[in-house]
Amino acid sequence: MERHRTAQAKGRQEVFADYRLRVAGVIRDYGLHDREQAPADSRERHDDSGR
Repeated sequence: MERHRTAQAKGRQEVFADYRLRVAGVIRDYGLHDREQAPADSRERHDDSGR
């Protein structure tokens, strides 16, 4: 862990002028074919099973 913190310090001092780190949780996860978590109205309109 110390090597990581040293690398971070070097990055802060020498590499980056600015940065943002955002830690977030996934609310919904779906794609073109894996539609289980897509909104119901989207599934009704776009999924093959809804046609």
